[in-house]
Amino acid sequence: MRVGIVGAGNISATYVATLHMFDFIRVKSIYDLYQEPARKLAEQFGIQSVALDSMLADPEIGLIINLTTPAAHYSISKKALLAGKHVYSEKPLGVSMEEAEELMALARAGDLRLGCAPDTFLGGGHQLTRRLYDEGRIGTAISATAMLLLPGHEHWHPNPAFFYGRGGGPMLDVGPYYVTNLIALLGPVREVFGAAKVTRIERTVKTQPRFGETIKVLTPTHLTGVMEFHSGATVTIATSFDVIKHKHNQIEIYGSKGSMVTPDPNNFTGKVEIFTEGDEAWEEVAVDHPYVEGVPGHLGLRGLGAAEMVDSLRSGRPHRVSSELAFHALEVMTAFERSAQSKRPVAIRSSCGRPDPIPKHLKEGSFI
Repeated sequence: MRVGIVGAGNISATYVATLHMFDFIRVKSIYDLYQEPARKLAEQFGIQSVALDSMLADPEIGLIINLTTPAAHYSISKKALLAGKHVYSEKPLGVSMEEAEELMALARAGDLRLGCAPDTFLGGGHQLTRRLYDEGRIGTAISATAMLLLPGHEHWHPNPAFFYGRGGGPMLDVGPYYVTNLIALLGPVREVFGAAKVTRIERTVKTQPRFGETIKVLTPTHLTGVMEFHSGATVTIATSFDVIKHKHNQIEIYGSKGSMVTPDPNNFTGKVEIFTEGDEAWEEVAVDHPYVEGVPGHLGLRGLGAAEMVDSLRSGRPHRVSSELAFHALEVMTAFERSAQSKRPVAIRSSCGRPDPIPKHLKEGSFI
């Protein structure tokens, strides 16, 4: 499969490096609205820097990977689908349910695959968590906590403004890692109740090259709430760009027989710990599944879901990082703000299956 990438920002080099780990996929070209980052990436990996129309018209390219900012996801993915290309997008699928629904309809009409990050749940640490849960090590999930508490992207990102615009905020930016991971583990969500607020209407950039610039905040920066799953589990979630420091684990699952601490859903692996009734201490379970990045917190294997989607096309099976999963996660995430506005619970209309697990015996480079 030949691939074209749209967007040459922070994550693009990681995507190319990850895809080139596999012998059945190669990036052919890159496009960015700004020519210089696209040119640099093209030189780094020996690929072409081209115009968007040329990429979409290239008959060799079968897949477009959309790495643009959230507000541009819909328009770029729509163009690619109408050009007859499979599409894999960074999260979210769109910034509204209407955008996401239209993209899914276009993919179905064209018999095309549509996938959407995050793909970190494919990583070894999370697949170990899935296996332990499916084996009944902590029993049936009763509840869980998910804590994404950050001081804000203006402290580290070179161009943080879009994180505070339409389609941004902690729930739609980093929340997808948490919500998608929980859905992949516990199944679909039935209902959401949430509270949301904008803590500061302006932010000051702390990084170069935009140090000192003022950002207008157009989206909630602190959202908390509860997700009720069809399985019966209730999950308390907090997502924030307003917390200077905290001591919470990212995700903890509380079951009828014990509890489990899972890896950071923003990474592909990490420490997995279990405590069951009668134990005297937490047990760390060694990660023995494939697809783990070497450095915790590193962007490591971003793009793994795109490779898995291409592999699914070759083998004629559904892909794990699917648009149905992304659509369900998007409905859940957008429901928190709608619930906050109405002061009422919001029922979730969509559903999805749990993605098939990745067996621990697989070698990296394959998925079945």
